[in-house]
Amino acid sequence: MLPDLSSFYPITQAHISAFHHDGHVCLHGVCSPDEVAAYREVIVRTAMAAFAPQKPIGGRDTYGKAFLQTLNLRYQDEGAKQFVLARRFGQIVADLTGVNAVRIYHEQALFKEPGGGITPWHQDQYYWPLDTDLAVGMWMPLVDVSMDMGPICFAGGSHADGFLGQLKISDDSQEVFDNYVREKNLPQQQQPMRAGDATFHNAWTLHSAGPNTTSILREAMIVTFYPDGTRVAECSNPSRVNDAEHFLGGRKEGEIADSKMNTIVYTR
Repeated sequence: MLPDLSSFYPITQAHISAFHHDGHVCLHGVCSPDEVAAYREVIVRTAMAAFAPQKPIGGRDTYGKAFLQTLNLRYQDEGAKQFVLARRFGQIVADLTGVNAVRIYHEQALFKEPGGGITPWHQDQYYWPLDTDLAVGMWMPLVDVSMDMGPICFAGGSHADGFLGQLKISDDSQEVFDNYVREKNLPQQQQPMRAGDATFHNAWTLHSAGPNTTSILREAMIVTFYPDGTRVAECSNPSRVNDAEHFLGGRKEGEIADSKMNTIVYTR
């Protein structure tokens, strides 16, 4: 039996204010040590079986060096499904955004290997065809993450400018957005995190991660959410076309994003 993750996590006005001001907030102990340890076993096993074969790190491009990635784990393992559909996570998102009901968009394991490179600056909403400014990503490490393992880093306040360009994760996005962050003098906000801590960020918030210079695999789980009632936005690039097909059940532009893939994980 895996731990039940339906209990309430207290969100304060300070959390809400930080989320809206900075575009992100870090919450401690979203999962207890026992909870994260139990689900880590399931998630790591499922992810390792699903990761595509890789070249040695030195033979990969910037994107390939950034992380090992696999999505939609909830269709591969019931334990992973129990984790990503946790009512607790949905409640946190609803409280931070002020919405009444929250749907899951997708989930992914992102593991940064020892010697793995940077994750370039990017906006999640480049990929997500969701017509809302309240889509949210949760980033939870499954192991303690020190600064030299490459914890997630945010450009504080960058969400306020909304869409910043048709730039996928790449050397180009790193150059363009790094210049943007410097020109706007935005704070680059990151911190070491314990297993079970979690960041929640607006999908417009620029974020990145440093290299993993340790000998430890940086294991993290990402679950993403949006308000119930959201419509499918313009599929303005190939990534959005792909996402609408594979993560929104084939819903088309302008339709309500309410496919059976996109379960309501929390309602007031």
